Amino acid sequence: MKEKVMKSASVFSKAIIQPVMFMAVTGIILSVCAILKLEMMPTFTKDVGNFVFNILSSGMIGQLSAIFCVGIAAALAKPKFKTDAAILGIITYLLFLYANNSWLTITDRLATAGEQGLYGTGQGMVFGIQVTDMGVFLGISLGVMVGWMVNRFGEIKLHRYLSPYSGTKSVYLLIVFVTILFAMGITYVWPMINFGVESLVKATTTAGSAGFFFYGFLNRLLLPLGLHHFLWMPIFYTPLGGSAEIAGQVYEGAYNIWLAELGNASQITSMHPSIGYLSNFGSISLPIGIAFAIWKTARIENRKKVAAILIPMVTTAFLAGVTEPLEFLFLFLSPVLWLAHSVVYGLSLFFTNLVGINIQFDTGINMIINSFAFPSRLGHQYLIPIMFLATAVLEYVVFKQLIVRLDIPTLGREKSEAQLAALDETVVTTGIDSEFEPQTQTIVAGLGGAENIESIVNCYTRLRVDVKDEQKVDIDLLKQKVKASGIVDKGKHIQIIIGMGVEEEREKVEAYLTHLKEMNN
Repeated sequence: MKEKVMKSASVFSKAIIQPVMFMAVTGIILSVCAILKLEMMPTFTKDVGNFVFNILSSGMIGQLSAIFCVGIAAALAKPKFKTDAAILGIITYLLFLYANNSWLTITDRLATAGEQGLYGTGQGMVFGIQVTDMGVFLGISLGVMVGWMVNRFGEIKLHRYLSPYSGTKSVYLLIVFVTILFAMGITYVWPMINFGVESLVKATTTAGSAGFFFYGFLNRLLLPLGLHHFLWMPIFYTPLGGSAEIAGQVYEGAYNIWLAELGNASQITSMHPSIGYLSNFGSISLPIGIAFAIWKTARIENRKKVAAILIPMVTTAFLAGVTEPLEFLFLFLSPVLWLAHSVVYGLSLFFTNLVGINIQFDTGINMIINSFAFPSRLGHQYLIPIMFLATAVLEYVVFKQLIVRLDIPTLGREKSEAQLAALDETVVTTGIDSEFEPQTQTIVAGLGGAENIESIVNCYTRLRVDVKDEQKVDIDLLKQKVKASGIVDKGKHIQIIIGMGVEEEREKVEAYLTHLKEMNN
C-alpha cells in the first residue's frame, strides 16, 4: 500500500510540474510588461506593454485549466501514448464544457449574471461557455483521468475488422461516456467541495503571518520527498491561495492574483494578502547565509576550494531560484541542519509578511524587476534590503552555531584537499561506449542498466527515475561517481539532484538508452 501511495505521489509530482515550468517564463515577461505600462512611461511603451500583457494574460494565465489538462495527460501517459493522450486531453476538456453546460441548461440551473457577472454564483465562463466553475481543478482532474485511462486501456485489441478502432481509439469511446457522466455529476458535487475549500481558505487567512510561517516551514520540510509541489502548486494556482476580483474579473491562486494586479497596477489601492506567499527570500538571501556559514566553519586550508564550489550554487539560486544543489550538501548529512533551515525558511516568510512586503520575488531577477512595478507605499519595497540582510544573518548564525556546537562535518571541515577536488571532477568512465559522456554512462549503470529503467523525466532540478527492480540500483556508485548534489532513494523511485542543466542531462541519458537498445536489437 505504501509503495502504491509513494508511486502515485511521485507520478503526479512529475506530471504537475511540466506545465508549471513554463509559468516562470510567463511571469518574467509579464513583470517587464507591467513596468512598460507604468504611468511615467511613454505612450509607445505603454501600448507595447499592454499588447503583450493582454496576450499572455488571456492566452496563458486565463487558460491554465486547459493547459494543465493537456500537460498532465501527456506527462502521465506512457511514452508511446503521449501524443494521443495530449489530443484526448483537449478533446476531453471540450467535451466536459459542453456536457456540463448542456446539463445545467436541461435542469434549468444556469446562473444569471448580476452586476459582478457570474462572481459568487459558482459558475463561470470558459472558452465562452458557462459551466460549473472548478478553476484549474477541472484541468487537473481531467488530465489525471485521461492519463490513467490511456495507460489502463490503451492496449485494447479488437477483431481485425474493427482494428482501426482499437487502442487509444477505444479509450476515446470510453472517455466520451465517462466525461459526460462526470460533467453531469460535478454540478451536484462541486458546490459542496467548493464550500469546503472556501472554509479552509478562511481558516488559513485568519491565521495571519503564522500561516505564512507554516507554509514556508512545510515547503522546505517536504522537499526531500518531492512532495512540496503538493503544497505550493495549489496555493499558487487554485482558490486555496485566495481569490480576488480585479478589474471586474475573478482570479484564483496567489500567483494568478499577483499577475492580475501587475496588469492593473494603476488601479490597485492595496495588495492582496496572498502575495505574502510569493515574497520569498528562500533563494535569495538564505543561500548566502548558508554558504557563508559553511565557508566560515571550513578548515582554513580548504576555504578556497569550498568557495569555488559554493559560489556557483549561490549564483544559481539567486538568478534562477534553484536551491537544491546547495541544500542537498547538508540535507542528508544532518537532519538537524535541515530542520533548522526549514524553521528559518518559515520565519523569513513570517517576518516578511509581518513587515508588509507585498511584491512577488523568488529570484534576484524578478525581485529587481518587480520592485519597480508598484509604488513603495503598496509593496513596501524599501524594506527588502533590511529583510535581505536580516534573513541572511539569521540563517548564517543558526548554521554556524549548529555546525560548530554539534561538530557537523560539512563541506571543508573533515575532507582533505584531494577529497574536495574530487567533488569538482568529471566522473570516471564505465567503459561502455566512448561516444557518450562518462556521467551519462554512470547514471545508467548506477540505475541498474537500461533494461532496469522504466521511465525518466525531469523537473526544475531533478532527474526522476522509476526502476523495475530496486535491488539492481547501485546507490553507492551514483553517490560516489555522479556529479550531483544528492541522491534520493525511495525504492523504485530514484531522484538525482542535478540542478541547472537537468533537462540537458535527461536528454543525454535518453539518447544513451536509445543507443543501447539499438545495439541489443
